[in-house]
Amino acid sequence: MTTTTFYRAESAQGRDLGVLAALTTRRRLEVLDATCASGARAARYAEAGVLKSMHANDVNADVEDVVRENLADLLSPASEVDVKLTFDDAQRVFARAWLEKTFYDVVDVDGFGAANFGDALKCVKYGGLFYATSTDARALCGQNPETLSRAFGNAVVAPSRPGVNEIALRVFIGDVVRRGAAIGISATPLFSLFHPHGPVFRVMFRVEKARGGAYDAFASNRDAAMGFVGFCDRCGDTSVVRAPLIDVYGHTKTIAPGDDDATTQCARCRGEGSAEDTRSAALAISGPLWLRSLHDRDTVLAMIEAADAQGWFAADDESDTGPVKGQLSLRDLLDAFVGEADAGLERTPHHLRTDELGRRGRAKRVPPRDVLITALRAEGFAATRSHIDPRGLKTNATMADVVACANRVCEAVDELEGRA
Repeated sequence: MTTTTFYRAESAQGRDLGVLAALTTRRRLEVLDATCASGARAARYAEAGVLKSMHANDVNADVEDVVRENLADLLSPASEVDVKLTFDDAQRVFARAWLEKTFYDVVDVDGFGAANFGDALKCVKYGGLFYATSTDARALCGQNPETLSRAFGNAVVAPSRPGVNEIALRVFIGDVVRRGAAIGISATPLFSLFHPHGPVFRVMFRVEKARGGAYDAFASNRDAAMGFVGFCDRCGDTSVVRAPLIDVYGHTKTIAPGDDDATTQCARCRGEGSAEDTRSAALAISGPLWLRSLHDRDTVLAMIEAADAQGWFAADDESDTGPVKGQLSLRDLLDAFVGEADAGLERTPHHLRTDELGRRGRAKRVPPRDVLITALRAEGFAATRSHIDPRGLKTNATMADVVACANRVCEAVDELEGRA
């Protein structure tokens, strides 16, 4: 009996990225596709020629005929790839692999909702890749705080703020990093993807044995990779909270005397205006989350090289249909990743939306995003587009700096038009 199984065409780009990351290793890989559904991801890895072995698993045994049909070439006697098909709960697959000391170069988990990835991380070889997914946007974006707390390590996210999808992506990354650290594993994001369909959060991690030292995600210092951020509704700035309300990693269980203002109020707005204005400057706290770059620049550049070598950019340029609605083309997406990996944005765990500039009279007018990016760079700031939001702008400038720059751009345009 052939059963219809889950396949989402809009997720093809996420599969593209997984294959490109595999290609950057320049070797044949042992891959576990723990939630294979129709077998589309396994087929893509095979098509790219990166497979030494493929273990494809799905919880639903009724889809076996579909998977076998889609992986017919891999399963044929002429195939040089060692293929294993199982139909079981992914958590049991992870547990058996760990007990049997079976480790994979790539573990790809594309499941529904929010999953516990601790057992999956145990199955990845040191130096290998872990491709994690969450589709639980309501929880990650703070709309379902109970599920967020339960599924993501008691995290909190301030909902309905500009850039909340990036905050959600960083909370997701932070959860995987935390689960890895708990079992002696360092998980570092190589690229991070938010897709509006679903929405879907997908992150590729490199897995290494944790060594602590300079790269200790949970260190109690300014360079820690994990921490909290606060959004000020009054001025629109997002800032890293240097001394969280409870210093979890420093084991301080109470707020230090005199520190509550520093940790709960916007440094720019605290004490300004009336008492009512001061209260509005209270920071909306989110975290714990990943504070460093969403992407590894060298890895993304290698993925661009691999995509070009595969002819995927040329295929995109020649396509009559163009990218899926709401998505960037593959070339534009990878270029956006490179921009977001700018060293100047290393400690900028958020983006702002250009339409926010005009709110509450912050800017006279809003210039085009790319014009504003160019102007900010000319003034010495790091600035780039955000792949997460078509109106998103990542910069290390404050909101006040961005507004001032936008006003200067508009004044310059008005002057030129007046001369014309």
